[in-house]
Amino acid sequence: MRNITILPADTYIVVNKTVLNEEDKKIVTMLYQPIIGYTAVSLYLTLIDDLNKNEVMSEDMTHHHLMSTMQLKLDDIIVAREKLEGIGLLKTYFKSGNINSYVYLIYSPVSASDFFNHPILNVVLYNNLGKTEYNKLINYFKIPHLNLKDYEDITHSFKDVFSTVSGKSEIVVNDIANKNQNKL
Repeated sequence: MRNITILPADTYIVVNKTVLNEEDKKIVTMLYQPIIGYTAVSLYLTLIDDLNKNEVMSEDMTHHHLMSTMQLKLDDIIVAREKLEGIGLLKTYFKSGNINSYVYLIYSPVSASDFFNHPILNVVLYNNLGKTEYNKLINYFKIPHLNLKDYEDITHSFKDVFSTVSGKSEIVVNDIANKNQNKL
């Protein structure tokens, strides 16, 4: 890995590569934070807040902005960024120049189910929290079990409710925001 010196004047933009919701933020704070720490989570949420109103891409900002906003030294921000990269929530791209430029790609956390079934994340979380706290988290994310044995499924299908016109659609859409997760 290349060793690059970041200066406060170096710029960055944030690109949202996903669709984030409130559940994702809970997963980040409840499941990821015990592994990566509150500083990394704070950086993740700050980068999300840096996105402009359409939540796709931010304006150019400086790392000094992050230092001021988060009240952290640049070295602490770099360590937090590396934790986000390592856990799969962030990808970083670099372009050298008079003022260096960075692009931070934000990714969704894995679902709670995927997190608890992940061979590494699950074990690290358990080791960091201990059995009692770990079990509390599992119970928080469990879906209540309802016995539907005596019930009949009367759900209508799409074709029962909507009429469609046969034929091929001419509309092709690329680069639509999707629930994207960076692979660990």
